[in-house]
Amino acid sequence: MADDAPATGSRAARVVEKATGISDLAATTTAAGTAAIARTQADDGTVTATAPKDAAGAVKITAPDGTTASLGLPQDHATHGTQAGDGTVVYPDAAKNTDIAVQLTDDGGARALTTLKNAQAPTQQRYELNLPQGTEAVANEDGGYDLVRKVTNDSPAVAVGAIDAPWAKDAGGNKVPTSYKLEGNTLIQQVNTTEETAFPVVADPKFTWGWVTGTVYFNKSETRKIANNGYMAATLIALGPWGWVGPSAATVSYWTWMANKAKNSRQCLKIKSTLKADKYKGGYCR
Repeated sequence: MADDAPATGSRAARVVEKATGISDLAATTTAAGTAAIARTQADDGTVTATAPKDAAGAVKITAPDGTTASLGLPQDHATHGTQAGDGTVVYPDAAKNTDIAVQLTDDGGARALTTLKNAQAPTQQRYELNLPQGTEAVANEDGGYDLVRKVTNDSPAVAVGAIDAPWAKDAGGNKVPTSYKLEGNTLIQQVNTTEETAFPVVADPKFTWGWVTGTVYFNKSETRKIANNGYMAATLIALGPWGWVGPSAATVSYWTWMANKAKNSRQCLKIKSTLKADKYKGGYCR
């Protein structure tokens, strides 16, 4: 059994790396209590990502300001994690008919991957999401979530991390339908396999933390202020750290129009760094 463990880990890593590729994997080292650790330099410091030493732990990312976000793995057994392939940490058979893996990426993020080895593997995976106080996950138009918090008491909220849109691939590299939902602090990924699905299937939540993405979120009170006085948007944005240039009159008029649409539908306004505005609901929209 001991002699077979490295071969099992290598096979698990090959399946995952076939689905993800290896071009964005970070250079890693090891440290006490971890299976792998990667450090990525940001403008304001270092982002540190770690893979747990066993599947009962959590994937953690620590931002330059010291705050940490983590994602627990959907395991049944505290399988020991080992690096295999080109740096993927694998936890073979950590759940029923399921291998689990973690990849630390060169953008400071991390992927938590499940490999459904056959049709008997569970198609719903549950990840416990642990965010710093004051941070909320807000669904975005891509099918993922922005991780949103206020940078200062006077500013609107800003996205400082994300859970990327979900994906799943079968053994032939074909897309398998998949989606997320959030129940409390639990991120649930549903993978919709069929009788025609070619196993194994690899599925992945990827998350980042500690990077200001440039998307600004306004709550209902702030949205009303912008709807009633468009230039309030420019004032609120000036309080943030993202360094936008002053908006033109046409842009402010567009923001005001969108803020009115959001207010009338009992939703809230968000503005991206491209200056595109949209509506959203949930999370910071109170």
